[in-house]
Order: sequence, then structure tokens, then C-alpha cells
Amino acid sequence: MSMFGPSEKELKADAKKEFDKAAALKGDSRKEDAYRMRIALRVRAHIDKLFVEAAEKAERFNELVMLCIAEGKKQPEPPEPSNYMKLMTASGEVWSYLPEEYANLVFKQGMAYQSMHITGPKAIDTVQKVVDAAAAELNLSQSLVALEFLREELAAEGVDVEAEIAALEPDLDEDELLGS
Repeated sequence: MSMFGPSEKELKADAKKEFDKAAALKGDSRKEDAYRMRIALRVRAHIDKLFVEAAEKAERFNELVMLCIAEGKKQPEPPEPSNYMKLMTASGEVWSYLPEEYANLVFKQGMAYQSMHITGPKAIDTVQKVVDAAAAELNLSQSLVALEFLREELAAEGVDVEAEIAALEPDLDEDELLGS
């Protein structure tokens, strides 16, 4: 512990411990349910923020790739997601942990959506599956909605998000990854 509080490394380690603790809880007391929900809400916020971060990084990455192609240079490595993220809550800053397989899939979806390789409903469907898998890992009794901001944006554009999600073909690779 540094003179000014815990280091970033310690805060990240604590975030992982909190996730693991929530996932390990087996009881259904009010206290345990509240703890699981608090961690699950962090996970959902992490996922939403990671999706947006991926979209922003995709835009910069795509521009850089085009510039490298134009200049005949080697293409850069694509950006990578972080399993850890600093979030703002009503009680201040808190660190969140998201298992690597979930972070990678969410980041991939954000980049693919921004690059127009997938539709908004496809991105929402896949990211919702990640949130559902994380909620199951945390033994959460209720579901959480992922990418609410994107759902609202698409609905404002006249897209029937739920109908388009229902019409999607299943993606076996992602379903296998998420244990569906």
C-alpha cells in the first residue's frame, strides 16, 4: 500500500477477488444476493464501457490501417481489451474485473460493429449472451440488459431490435465460447 492509498495493481487484484468471491457464493441470503448484484452491475457497466471503447479504438485503428496501406507500411497490431476498468459509481471510483474470454468477445463485437462488419442487433445479441454468461457465473437470480444505450439508439432510428435479434442465425463459435 502506497502512502496515498492502494496502488492500481492492488485495486485491480481486489476487483478480481471481488468477482471471484461473488462467483463462489453459494447461499441465497439477502446479503449474498446484494453482493452478487453489486458485482454483476459492475460487470454490466464494464461491458457497456468496453464496447464503446472498442468502437472508438476501431475507428482510430481503421484510420491507421488505411494510412499504413497508403504509405506501404506494415499494418499495426489491433488494439486489445483490458480485463480491468475504472468505473464511476454513486459512491465514487471503483475497479471492475471481467474475465478475459468475456472481455475479448465484447471488444471484438464493439470493433466489428464500428467497422460495420456486423449489425447493431447482432452486436447486442452477442453482448447480451456475454452478460447472461457472466450473470450465470455470478449465480445471479435475475437478468441484466446489455447495451441499453445502443438498443435505444437503434429504436430511435426505427429499428425493431428484438425482432431483428429473433431473426438472427445462431453463431456456433460464440455460443460454444459462452457455454450455450
